[in-house]
Amino acid sequence: MKVNLLAVFLILITSASMAAAAPFPSYYQGAHKGIAPAQQAAEPAQLLKAGINKLTAFIRSGGANDKARATAFLQQEIAPYFDFAYMTRWAAGPAWRRMNPEQRASMQGQLAESFMTILAQQLTTYSNQSIRYFTPRGQSREDVTVSAWIMQPDGYPTKLEFRFYQSKAGWKIFDVKAAGNSAVVYYRNLFKNMYSHGSQPRHYN
Repeated sequence: MKVNLLAVFLILITSASMAAAAPFPSYYQGAHKGIAPAQQAAEPAQLLKAGINKLTAFIRSGGANDKARATAFLQQEIAPYFDFAYMTRWAAGPAWRRMNPEQRASMQGQLAESFMTILAQQLTTYSNQSIRYFTPRGQSREDVTVSAWIMQPDGYPTKLEFRFYQSKAGWKIFDVKAAGNSAVVYYRNLFKNMYSHGSQPRHYN
C-alpha cells in the first residue's frame, strides 16, 4: 500500500526512517497569531482540515517536487499547527525537570527537525485519498483528540489521531497516533534510551 499524506506525520515513529533523515534547517516554535483563546472544542477538527487542505493543495500544485520550496512551505505553513516545545516536554517526561535550558532546547530542536525533515521527504507520496474526520473527543475542554481515517480504495482505512491542547495562542497539536502508536511515546523511549547510556541530546544524522 502506498504511503498516504497523513501517515507521513507518523513516519517519525519508525527508527530506520529517523536514522536516515537529514536535518531540517529550522523550525517554527510560535503559534498562529490572531486566534482567540476562548475557542470551542470543535475547532481542532477545523484546524486539522485547514492544514491538510493547505498541504494537499500545495502537493497538487507541484511544489513538493522542489525541495527548497517544500521546505519553506512546511516551515511557514504547516509547522505552526504544532507546538514542538509542548511535545518535547511530554516526550521528556520526568527527566524534563532535571534538564538545563541548553539540554531542553537541544532536545526540542532534534524532535522538530526530525519531524519536519521526514515530512518534507515524504510529500510526493500523496495519492489523493479521501479523508473522513470524526467529532472531536476530549480528556477535558483543553485537551481534544481528532480522529481522521484515510480511506483506501483497496483495503482498510488508515486510522490516525491528532491530539490538541488549548494553548494561550489557540489549539496546537502535540501528539499524533497511528494504529495506537504515539509519536510522543516513541520520542520518550528514544530519549530515555539515550540518557540511560549517558548521552546528551544530539542530532540524528
